[in-house]
Amino acid sequence: MVSSLYNETLSALESAGIEDSDFEANVIFEEVYGRDFKLRLLTGQLDRKETEAESARLDEMLHRRISGEPLQYIVGRWGFYRGEFTVGEGVLIPRQDTETLVESAYQLLKDTPSPKILDLCSGTGCIAITLSELLPEAEVHAVELYDNAYKYLEKNVTGHGSNVIPHKLDVLDESSAGQFTGFDLITCNPPYLTSEDMAELQKEVTHEPATALFGGTDGLDFYRAIPTIWKPALKLGGYIAFEIGAAQGEAVKAILESARYTDIRVIKDLCGKDRTVIAKNL
Repeated sequence: MVSSLYNETLSALESAGIEDSDFEANVIFEEVYGRDFKLRLLTGQLDRKETEAESARLDEMLHRRISGEPLQYIVGRWGFYRGEFTVGEGVLIPRQDTETLVESAYQLLKDTPSPKILDLCSGTGCIAITLSELLPEAEVHAVELYDNAYKYLEKNVTGHGSNVIPHKLDVLDESSAGQFTGFDLITCNPPYLTSEDMAELQKEVTHEPATALFGGTDGLDFYRAIPTIWKPALKLGGYIAFEIGAAQGEAVKAILESARYTDIRVIKDLCGKDRTVIAKNL
């Protein structure tokens, strides 16, 4: 009976050591039986035998999750800020932490007429697309290098009906930066995990591309390169805004000071951890 399968699914997730198994069981059942499955359980509408298609879908999702694949990849989309973004193998999964960067960027530009925004290491495009929706008069560009991630960037631009302009370029190549000028803001959620972090990743995170995670031995490689390479793309008085790891605020601040940025601020996320660094181009 479908009504008994929920508890079996929850038990299987718990036995596999999956954190927040209640939430994940709910997501899996919503995919198989609809967003209203809990109401239908309570009202007896699911007191029936599952269909072959339902059984196959549930078994597939549960097997993939217990094997360690991220729930977000299994579902194929994930929520970020006020929208949903298509995700899958080869692209970084949007995380709530990154909403701090988006909100900080919005506050910087909300009173700027027709701002120009450039998002580097764009991945799914969640930062660029969300900012284009919050600031509909903005001209927004998104830069991503890797084929699989760029595929999801294009899918999400199309899926959101967004006017974001994607570019397949290497953010560490000075010739890439030379194609852009006159921006009010550059945003970037770069790879920032250290060698130690990479050795201690949760099983689910190992499915995400290392190219979107590993920021060099100390996690700071991209912070060292981008402020200098991309400085000419910014207007005088324009801003650069990074997501950072919770312990990287002071190090990134020092890098930006050395690159002759000013008005440097470290902003905390909703958990009180350092999460975003903003600086002004001199």
